[in-house]
Amino acid sequence: MKLIFLLLLFGVSPIVCQDFEDGVFLAKITSIDEHDARKIGRRFGFEAQWKLQSYTDVYVGRRLRRRKRGIEDEIVAEMMLSQQVQFIEKLQGFRRYKRAPMTNKGYPVHVWNLTPSLYIREAWEDGFNASRVTVAVVDDGVDIKHVDLKSAFSPRVSFDFVRFGDLPTPKNSKEFEHGTQCAGLVAMEGQQCGLGVGHGATLGAIKLLGQDFLNDALEGDALAFQKDLIDIYSVSWGPKDDGKSAEKPAKFTEEAIKNGALHGRNGKGNIFVWASGNGGVNGDNCAYDGYVSNEYTLSFGVIDASGAPAAYGEGCSSVLAAVSGGDAMIQTTGLESTCSSISGSSASAAIASGIISLVLDANPTLSQRDIQHLIARTSNASAIRDVELYENSAGLNFHPKVGFGLLNAQKLVVMAATWENVAPQVTCEKMNLANGIIDNSDCDVTKVERVIVSGSIIHPHRGQVQIRLESPRGTISELLPLRPKDTSRDLLDWNFVSVNFFGENSRGIWKLHVTSEEDDVDFRVEMKMFKVVGTMS
Repeated sequence: MKLIFLLLLFGVSPIVCQDFEDGVFLAKITSIDEHDARKIGRRFGFEAQWKLQSYTDVYVGRRLRRRKRGIEDEIVAEMMLSQQVQFIEKLQGFRRYKRAPMTNKGYPVHVWNLTPSLYIREAWEDGFNASRVTVAVVDDGVDIKHVDLKSAFSPRVSFDFVRFGDLPTPKNSKEFEHGTQCAGLVAMEGQQCGLGVGHGATLGAIKLLGQDFLNDALEGDALAFQKDLIDIYSVSWGPKDDGKSAEKPAKFTEEAIKNGALHGRNGKGNIFVWASGNGGVNGDNCAYDGYVSNEYTLSFGVIDASGAPAAYGEGCSSVLAAVSGGDAMIQTTGLESTCSSISGSSASAAIASGIISLVLDANPTLSQRDIQHLIARTSNASAIRDVELYENSAGLNFHPKVGFGLLNAQKLVVMAATWENVAPQVTCEKMNLANGIIDNSDCDVTKVERVIVSGSIIHPHRGQVQIRLESPRGTISELLPLRPKDTSRDLLDWNFVSVNFFGENSRGIWKLHVTSEEDDVDFRVEMKMFKVVGTMS
C-alpha cells in the first residue's frame, strides 16, 4: 500500500504570504496519489505546495485562510477521524545550537599531530584516504568554493534547507563558519590549510542551521537526505548545553534517524556521528540530550593532551569513544579560502567522522553495527588519564566521558580490512518495570550492543535524580547522573541508552537503582520498557 505524508508547514517556507504563522502539522495519508493528497489537503482547509526533498510523498503546504486556534484544533481532530489519515502531529518550532569552540589559545596544530595520537597518519600510510566514502556535514553551510574543499564537494549530496536551494553556502560571517570548519577536518585536500582526516572523501553539505527556528519536518528531512548515497552524517550541534535543558528529536526526525541507521546505505545503515556537547562546565550531561542518548547515533567525547577528559566535555552512558585535541586549536578551513582553527566537541564529531570514513574505505561492506563493534574492540583505554575506568564482564574498559577509550585510526582500518560482518541483530524487550527488577533470563542476546530503558521521571527537581543500571554480571552503568543546575520538573517519555555493557551476556536479572538527593520529596520513576539489542553467539 502506498503511503503519503502530507506536511502542512507554515512556519518555514520559501514562499512569503500574509498569513505567515508558526503552526506545523504532519499527516500520514494512505492509498492516494499526489493529486489526491493535494485535494485532501484543500478539503481540510490546507493547500499542499511542494514536496520535501527526502520523501517522494511528503508535501509542504499552507492554510488557505486564517483560522482561530479552536477551529484549527477541530480540523486536526476531524482529519484524525478520516479513514485516509493514519497519523497527524502538530509540530512546534525549536532552536538548535552549534557546539562552540572552547579554546582560543596556542598555535594551530594539524589534526594528524594531535596528542595523544589518533594514529591518523599511520592509517593514511597503510593506504586509506576515504576515496570510496561520502560524508555529509549537517550544519550552517560550507564554503564550497574553498580551495581545500571544492574538489571534494558534490552537489548531488548537498542541499540548502534554509533557502531551499542546491548550493548550501553560508553567510559571509564568522558566525556562520562552523560548517566550513567541520567540513575541513573531514575532507580538506592539503592545498592550503592541511589534510582532512578523510581527505579523499566525497563531501556533502546539508545546510540546516542559520534560521531562527527549526521544526521536526525540516530536521527530519535534512537527516534523511540522500540516505542511500551518504555514508556518514557528521553533526556538531544539539540542544543548549546549559545544564538545564532536556530535549530530544521529535517523532519525524527520530524516525528519520532510525530508518537511516537501519536501512540507509542500501541496507548497511547510515552512520550518524554526534558531538556529545560542551556543557561540562555547566554540570551538563549528554544523557539529557536525546540526539546523543539515542539508540541509533554514535557519539564521542574529547580529551586533552594529557589524556584527561576535557573539562567542558559532556559524558554519558551512550558515549562510544573519545577523540584527542580537547585543548588544542586545530587548523582547518575558514570562509573565503582562508584557514581557521576549531576546538571543542564539534571538532571531535568531525574528526570521528573522518576516522570512520577511513574505516569504510578499508571495508565498504561494513554495517553501522560493524562500526560500533570495531570501535569497542580497538579504542585505546590506556591513553586515558585522571578518571577511573570501569571494566565490564566482557573485558572492555569504559568511562562515561570517553566511552571505551581513544579512537585509534590505524587499528580500526587494519581490523576493518578483514572484518566479517556481525550476525543479524537480536532484540529482547520487557515491559512495565514496576519494581526495578528485570528478569531477562529468556533472552537470546548473548553479546550486548546497547541497552535502552524507556520511561518517565516525575519529580519536582529532576536534576536531583540519579539512575543506575546493574547487569546480571555486576557491571553498573549510570544512565542518569545528578545535574545540580536543573531545577525543572519531570523528564517524560525518555530513552536512557547505554553502550557500557558491550559484549556482555544479557541473560539473568538486571536491576535499576534510583535515588533522589532531596529528602522528604514525593517522586516516582515509571519505567515502561527495557530493551537489549545485540547478537546471539
